[in-house]
Amino acid sequence: MSPIPLIIMGGSDRLAGDLPSWVQDQSPITGAKGATIVLDGRRLVDVLIDRFRRATDLFAPIYIAGPAAGYAQIASEVEVIDTDGGFGRNIASAIEFARKRHPGSSLAMSTCDILPEPDELRSLIEDYLRELPCDFWFPIIAVDERELGASEWKPRYQLVPRSGQPVSVLPGHLVVFDPEAMRLRFLYRLLQVGYSTRNRSVLHRRTAFVRHLLLSVITQDLLHLVTLRVPNVTWDTWRYGYFAARRLRDGTLTQDELETVIRRMFVRRRHRKRHPNRRARLPILRGMSLARDIDTREEAEALGATTL
Repeated sequence: MSPIPLIIMGGSDRLAGDLPSWVQDQSPITGAKGATIVLDGRRLVDVLIDRFRRATDLFAPIYIAGPAAGYAQIASEVEVIDTDGGFGRNIASAIEFARKRHPGSSLAMSTCDILPEPDELRSLIEDYLRELPCDFWFPIIAVDERELGASEWKPRYQLVPRSGQPVSVLPGHLVVFDPEAMRLRFLYRLLQVGYSTRNRSVLHRRTAFVRHLLLSVITQDLLHLVTLRVPNVTWDTWRYGYFAARRLRDGTLTQDELETVIRRMFVRRRHRKRHPNRRARLPILRGMSLARDIDTREEAEALGATTL
């Protein structure tokens, strides 16, 4: 198959993210983490790109989306998508850049603050290739408590896999999707809210989503009416999003239900009708190195890294 462009989100937050109230001994890292975290004398983003290249030839070309000044003279010689706003704005800038550069192509995205093991990365890519064709693929990582280390504080979620036994999970930090299939404006707004509440409880995040997204989805449906399309974003968001948040909070949300929710909320209705057999895939896999994103100095130090 054709290579898939990969965008590594380089980060630019000036303010430290909120940590859960029970976390007292962690120091959040701010700024362009891919450039300010150093491992064995190399910036983390260079190490990350090298590991992607060692693991697979599926992703090409590779871009970094972040402040150009922070990622000047990158050893890996990849192109920088210069963006320096909030997370949602950076995502939007990166995706729109890639859509123009690679029209009609699927896109992959990752973050700059992970240190994936090549073997685990290869295993995840094999799963993606087995799931084709799909509109959206995002691995959910089954937690091995012994491997969390300094990341033990991260809030975990309970998800029920097809085997029927609930497992504790964390999100993987790699996604592959078809941008032409997605409700992108809605997705950008949701990602901004999701990122700002990323280390909080399900209840806190649900409240934030309702508060910040209600106006957004109503506006989206008004645009649908103006263009003579079915105004179904508000209904899909309320029905499926609220259902998923409640079931996730209770630890009863199944993998199949989550995949249905993601496709109904984020994939355009016209695309779903045109491609009824495609799915959103959120496989529950092993791969802790893709779940342990580096939010704090203590997590960086546990991996042998330092911060500038």
